[in-house]
Amino acid sequence: MVQLAYIKGIDKNEIVRLSEKIREAWNDYFLEYQYCQNRINFGTEERTNYMGDLLNYFDDTVELLEHIPVKANYQLAVYDTVSVLQLMYIGQDLIDELRFVFKMPASSGEDKLLIRTLRNELTGHPISRDKKNNFISSVFFTRDSYGTVVEYLRYHKDRDYKSEVVRYEWEELVRAHENYLLENLKAILATIKNKLKLYQNQLSKFLKDFPKISFEGIVNKTEHLFDAFFENSALYSKSNLLYFFENQTVHPRYRHCTDIFMRDLKHDLVQITGDIKEFRSDEPQLLAPQDHSHTSFKIVFSKGAGNGTDAESTRRDIRHQFSKLREKHPVFGIDYFIKTYRDDPEVLSELKYLQSVHGDEREFYCCYEYLRYLFTVRDLL
Repeated sequence: MVQLAYIKGIDKNEIVRLSEKIREAWNDYFLEYQYCQNRINFGTEERTNYMGDLLNYFDDTVELLEHIPVKANYQLAVYDTVSVLQLMYIGQDLIDELRFVFKMPASSGEDKLLIRTLRNELTGHPISRDKKNNFISSVFFTRDSYGTVVEYLRYHKDRDYKSEVVRYEWEELVRAHENYLLENLKAILATIKNKLKLYQNQLSKFLKDFPKISFEGIVNKTEHLFDAFFENSALYSKSNLLYFFENQTVHPRYRHCTDIFMRDLKHDLVQITGDIKEFRSDEPQLLAPQDHSHTSFKIVFSKGAGNGTDAESTRRDIRHQFSKLREKHPVFGIDYFIKTYRDDPEVLSELKYLQSVHGDEREFYCCYEYLRYLFTVRDLL
């Protein structure tokens, strides 16, 4: 079997690492938070999977340039030369689109110009005329353009149409494109980190200023800075939270909902500022112990009969049944709980209220969260 020879292509590892960092920033911050979106060119197309498709396509072009086969004759080499130069050209266009999205000027430099000129002359416009149809230049591959060499004849008006031989080693072209990609990806990532640093500072200041801000001010600031947080719970809409705050003296359930909102908000602000700091440092940090106190549900697997105490088994059953109450389960529904806890006046009262507001989503889930609290302090959840 004949072993194919390859030109040393692009070293994709660092390039893909950088593109993955850009993808991570996009998915975790720019796609999620309007504050970040307002600091880039975020249009209708960016709200779709546009950026994911763009980065996937970019990675594909890099993958294809990792190994460039050496062609032993002119005919095969011309075919590959056109393909490889077009892939490099596409890579440049994708880089410029990334730069546009993150509000950076289009790329430039000798490495870009070299590849772009070659591609335009050999692939885009081998015969070039101006707008008045006046002849500018023409290029033709020579018969020596194969193996590790790209070679062509050029006739240009600047040289009075005298022929000149243009010759490049593939190694030179590959390194130029590789340098171009690395330089631009690093610049894009640096811009992203600067934007995220500003976001991190805003979030940290928000967290620090909590004691000085009214509840309504905190809700408004969350909407402005941290809007995706409202998607964490059916309770966390601006109108719901302001309603709970206005009624917190009416019944403890409303105060409880504002309290868990504040607790969860503080937790998530600390989490995201730490995540951004880690992203910007490029150094993985030791994971701090996680506070799962605001997690709505826990999945507990039964170990079977004879394992664990009766109290543990009861606690598991109640947790399972309580989750069914939230789903308005036909068996483990409100009637089941009213019958089971009829001897606990506080719980019974709240269950009856839950029954009365069954069709009101806001009141239902507010009451449900307060019942969670009542069952938790009774060591039933």
